[in-house]
Amino acid sequence: MKRALLVATGMAAGVLAGFSPTASAGGYLGLALGTDPGVNDDMAQVAIPTSRSLRGLGGIRFGNLSVEGALNGFGVNANGVDRRVFQLSGALKLSLPLGNDFEGFGRAGIERTWLNVDDERYDLSGNGFQVAAGFEYRLNALVSNASLFVDYTIHHATLSNMSGEVSETSRIWALGFTIGI
Repeated sequence: MKRALLVATGMAAGVLAGFSPTASAGGYLGLALGTDPGVNDDMAQVAIPTSRSLRGLGGIRFGNLSVEGALNGFGVNANGVDRRVFQLSGALKLSLPLGNDFEGFGRAGIERTWLNVDDERYDLSGNGFQVAAGFEYRLNALVSNASLFVDYTIHHATLSNMSGEVSETSRIWALGFTIGI
């Protein structure tokens, strides 16, 4: 998490120092395929990840700043039954042009996480945050307002149910694309 915050801080400093903003603006939609999430010990006692993550996202970009919403999900085994964890987020994304249509970016925001196990007493849900850093390649020469990206995202939430609380942290590498709308 310290590395993600360091990257985001460095990017913000670069923008303030006078790096030229990118020429793209407007809305976009995207999809990202991620690794099996790495989870902390508290979450592993409740649910073990069993599948890759998939994230659908949408946003609007204003120069180097984007407002982005996403729904991320991945499979888990909870008490011997296959389930899904979902993470709904809203975030700000700051991009720093690196040259030749490459950008570095940092993203931070809030999210809602939930795991339903078909019994209200044991369903887990809660609020938290996410931080991410990555690189993006703008496909301006091929397709207007489209890009390919890779990112590393840390999701953290405090989940609760009638039995108590769980501090959930998941870490995901993802490869994805966006296209302008």
